[in-house]
Amino acid sequence: MAQLPDDMPVCRVSIPGTHDSGTAGVRFPARHYARTQTLTLAEQWDAGIRFYDLRPKPDGDRLAIYHGPANCHLTFSEALLILIGKLQAHPAEFCIVMTNLAGGDRQAMEMVNDEICRTVPDSMTARFTSDLKTGSLRGRILFLHRSGKATGAYFAGPSRSGPEFRTIEASDSDESAPVLWQDYYCGGDDYLERKWQMMSANLLRNSGMDDSTGIWCINHASGYTGHGITTNIRRNATATNARLLQQLQQHPTPTGIIPMDFPSQDLIDAIIGCNL
Repeated sequence: MAQLPDDMPVCRVSIPGTHDSGTAGVRFPARHYARTQTLTLAEQWDAGIRFYDLRPKPDGDRLAIYHGPANCHLTFSEALLILIGKLQAHPAEFCIVMTNLAGGDRQAMEMVNDEICRTVPDSMTARFTSDLKTGSLRGRILFLHRSGKATGAYFAGPSRSGPEFRTIEASDSDESAPVLWQDYYCGGDDYLERKWQMMSANLLRNSGMDDSTGIWCINHASGYTGHGITTNIRRNATATNARLLQQLQQHPTPTGIIPMDFPSQDLIDAIIGCNL
């Protein structure tokens, strides 16, 4: 990110991300349905990941990271401290953390907000604006929340899984921005083909936007086939990640944010390369 111009809109940066980023620590027997990453958060950072999907859940007086009912054996504060350390070592970088409660209600969101305020220095917490630029994010974490309002910004609008426009709303002002959203994460027998159709359609729509639109794009490569004991995360990751890599190698274009399961280094590098 040090090579990106300071005046580049953040919404036009191609950012590799991970879905359920904290799941490397999920243990047997929950791994088959809950583990979406083999790399730790620190290893993901070193590989080039700059968007992290964290799922906190109240566990007594602390917040633990979960994927559904599976404990990831990582706390929310531990995850934040890892990212803070990376940013302190690389102040020209920035990252985005999306939270999505794995359990709880409004009180749980208050715990999320309290934990952010207690753990992250004010100087490293980014404010959301509709014209957010890369230069203003360097050395900071931008928080986006799916389950309610907290420090940073939150998502408003429909939360269905297919392609749609939602809105990012700043938590401390009237600032907002549209976001092209795709998170089609499971389906029937034709899921893999439909998943790619939705994802590639969003890639095409995002590639047609210019810097003036102010439209963000979050285009999930993540998903799974089956359900219950037949859940297969690797099957989608293998198919969709391969198609995405081929697409970007043949037609590099701004991607927006792409959260992935089990991304290869080649795929991470291909997304980063779309900024050059």
